[in-house]
Amino acid sequence: MYNKAPFASWVPKPVMLLLILGILFPVMTVSGVYTSNITDISGALATYTEYISMANNAGAIGMGCAIMILMRIKMRFRTKEIIAGSAIILAILSYMCGTTDSPVVLIVCSLLIGFFKMFPLIEMVLPVMFILSPTGDRGKFYAIFYPLSIGFAQLSAYYFAQMVFDGSWQTPYLFMSAIMLVIAALSLIFQHNQRFGFKMPLYQIDWFSLVVFAASMMSLNYFFVFMKQQNWFHSPNIVGSLMIGVGLFIALIYRQNSLKRKMLDFSVFKKRNVSHSLILLLFLGLYLASSSVYTQYAIGVLGYNNLVNAHTNLWMIPGIVIAGILAFYGFKNKWYLKYYIALGFVFFALHTLCLYLIIQPQMDIRYLEYASILKGLGMGILFIGIWFYASLNLGMNEMMGMIAVLIVVRSFLATALGGAIIGWASYQSQWQSLNDISMYLDAGAIPNGMAIYQNISLNALMASGKIVLGTLTWLVVPILIFIATHSYGSFHYKRVVLLRKKIRGDSIKGYRF
Repeated sequence: MYNKAPFASWVPKPVMLLLILGILFPVMTVSGVYTSNITDISGALATYTEYISMANNAGAIGMGCAIMILMRIKMRFRTKEIIAGSAIILAILSYMCGTTDSPVVLIVCSLLIGFFKMFPLIEMVLPVMFILSPTGDRGKFYAIFYPLSIGFAQLSAYYFAQMVFDGSWQTPYLFMSAIMLVIAALSLIFQHNQRFGFKMPLYQIDWFSLVVFAASMMSLNYFFVFMKQQNWFHSPNIVGSLMIGVGLFIALIYRQNSLKRKMLDFSVFKKRNVSHSLILLLFLGLYLASSSVYTQYAIGVLGYNNLVNAHTNLWMIPGIVIAGILAFYGFKNKWYLKYYIALGFVFFALHTLCLYLIIQPQMDIRYLEYASILKGLGMGILFIGIWFYASLNLGMNEMMGMIAVLIVVRSFLATALGGAIIGWASYQSQWQSLNDISMYLDAGAIPNGMAIYQNISLNALMASGKIVLGTLTWLVVPILIFIATHSYGSFHYKRVVLLRKKIRGDSIKGYRF
């Protein structure tokens, strides 16, 4: 195995660092759907926003598929071949996304973009990991890398929204296509031609399992995204997609357990830290999905456009930076991980409470900016804390299989499930609010009675938003109880003994907790 940087020996080290950052952040940003422009894309393509949301989720599914074969691809091809080839493919796919008029093409291209972006991404993450944490301390690396990546994602979302506002929905795709071609050129010029000591054959990759995993997740993607649009379980398409998705995933588990060379070692999910992290990610998905309530309120009631919303989301960056600082000093001073993760959910609950309190027909946008800081704190803390705990005491093979599933759960399954639950709750509460308001109105007694329908629907929208956000605020109580019952790898038997003495009425004077 070569032990040099991914660039040629004649490249100065400061230039190497600039090249790493210049490749890392654009590759991290490129996507089939840019979330700040979802409504613009759906309007331009004259299609349902569900298709665009499905394409957005497909990118996360593609990333999970790529992680399964990541190390085999890395040990089969040169770094130059991986980065240059992937960048050219990403440029072509981005161009296709920007020039298509079919949502199906957008979904397929988004899946492939998520798949191919992981290969150059890991090539740049590994040297960054060594730079940030030469000793291999994962806590220190996560505390620095996650704030950088999440903060840059929010910054790029704002600039993409500005591109669309000043131009068209196609501008970000064409811009990223050009950037990918530049990255391919930089790779061909500055990277060395060395490879690992041996080539790992590609025929050992279980391509069938890879296709089954992608098909299973895409079926569940359709299920969660289109539930509301197709009248929940009354639609045979929804029931069929759920059965296909679950059936294929069960078949995948059975096949992997019978293979000699496993792509996914499902036994790792029997470990307490991994299974517990999965549950925490599902709770996190509920809070992340609550942004749909804010989007409906900001666009439907306040009349803000995507550029204003993206500018408001920039205020998450200070919170994300504070979360990274807390993580850095917390891991350094060995703070209890339990309290760090609990603090993240508390900040998310406070953010939800702020949105609940400020929803009204007229509102100062500065209140939304303050609430965004809390959201950034909660997101940064939980992304760092949950991921650190999930990877605790895992080997490389176990960790790669765990990451493949957890990245799909975090970026797709948890938010899609949370979005389906919140969409159902918003739908039901909005109809209930309309019904409650209609009891006090008599359209026949009001001249041009239908003229007030718009105001009534906006009031129902705000009322349903308050119901959903209020419920999510109280959700933090059972989440904190769930966190309190888990040790997070630091179980203190002495405390249990002292607590037992206290319950029995024995004196614990002189003992220290």
